[in-house]
Amino acid sequence: MVRLAVLADIHGNGQALRAVLADLDRLGGADHVLVLGDIALLGPQPAEVAALL
Repeated sequence: MVRLAVLADIHGNGQALRAVLADLDRLGGADHVLVLGDIALLGPQPAEVAALL
């Protein structure tokens, strides 16, 4: 079975993205991560979000 994680509306929030990725890791990870958009615009840590993804 393929495990798919879907992320959307991150908006440059590195702290929230780190929390989501930690939860994903705790749950066993994903085979693929699909990012739907609104990744860095209008957020406090756009460079961190880009580096994490």
